Amino acid sequence: MSAENGPTNPEQPEKKGLPNKVYFKIMGYLLTAAWVGFILAASGGDSSHPLFDYIFVVPLAGWIIGMIIARIITKKTGADRP
Repeated sequence: MSAENGPTNPEQPEKKGLPNKVYFKIMGYLLTAAWVGFILAASGGDSSHPLFDYIFVVPLAGWIIGMIIARIITKKTGADRP
């Protein structure tokens, strides 16, 4: 009879998953799409509507602010996981 009833190494293998920056990018894409969809729905697709002026400015500002925050968190923690 063999003694291989349990694992020979009691340590669990390291979980493999996506880095946090990938999740943040996905969230950014979804928020950008939601914003553009909201603007198109609220303005009725009319490019002369005043709200249509912000269709690209707000997502661009969000991406820039997000990148700055990620860089600050990375520098403070010294890790690649903001």
